[in-house]
Amino acid sequence: MNYPPIQNGMDYLRSVVTHLDREEPDERDLKYAVLHLQAATEVLLKALLVAFDWRQAFTKPEEADQLAYQQGDFNSCKIDDAIKRLRSLGVEISPEDKGNITHLAQQRNRLQHFGLTATAPAIESRAAQVLDFLIAFVGDHLRPGVQETDAQHLDREMLGVREALPRIRGYSAIIMDRIAPELVGREWYTLRCPDCAKWALLAEGGEVRCLFCEMDWSAESFPLPYVVGVLGHSWCDYRKAPDRPAEQCPECGVYALIGEAYVAVTPEEAVQYCFGCSSVFHGLEPCLRCGQLYQPGPDHVAICNDCLGSMG
Repeated sequence: MNYPPIQNGMDYLRSVVTHLDREEPDERDLKYAVLHLQAATEVLLKALLVAFDWRQAFTKPEEADQLAYQQGDFNSCKIDDAIKRLRSLGVEISPEDKGNITHLAQQRNRLQHFGLTATAPAIESRAAQVLDFLIAFVGDHLRPGVQETDAQHLDREMLGVREALPRIRGYSAIIMDRIAPELVGREWYTLRCPDCAKWALLAEGGEVRCLFCEMDWSAESFPLPYVVGVLGHSWCDYRKAPDRPAEQCPECGVYALIGEAYVAVTPEEAVQYCFGCSSVFHGLEPCLRCGQLYQPGPDHVAICNDCLGSMG
């Protein structure tokens, strides 16, 4: 058996397409689509990393050993570290792409070790977006530096992926067309879903639900999935602070406000958003006296009105 890195990654990718390019993928198809897409992404990212410097594949490059590398007997870096290192080497990987890859890795870990419950539309939508990324990644960054044999193999395999991708995307397009009327006029309450990554999540009146993948959350539990699945933060960042990244909303008092969110009406502009009351804020600051968030007035007094009143 001979599976050098690029051929190995492309074999995983071909398996993903085989499992998803069906009229109705079953549970087993979705399972192996998640497992093999995550494997393909990791292998292909690290293949480019090795093309820059084989030491970068190690968890600690300064302790890299060539014999261990040649035998494959070493601890390789995590996928988040691979992305950071590629970015530092000038490879463009957008925050949105990183978020999709991070979410995929989390799904794979849950599926591999604990089991995974997710809807078919969510898995297919995320998979299509990661496939989109990999097509561009392979063409823009990986193929230019490979040997002719690998280049021919890449071209042949990517042709099959490109041919199948519109059919995989087509399923998502049908659902989006169906739910589009329900989203009209609700752009201030529409956000990207952390599960399927579609602009189909309504956070309105304390209810948080995605019309595309039909997932729902409570207002107080949703901020963490949002910052991980949409903004690309790590679960580990909040492991010791389970009530973060949410703050208490000055409008409704619920701990469901986050400092960076994007709504469909202004998708490129970060706002402060409360999932409890659907309020949008700009420029909230913590009171220097009580620590609660408040909206500073034109005089920029650094203390909220409640504290000012109690002091009077």
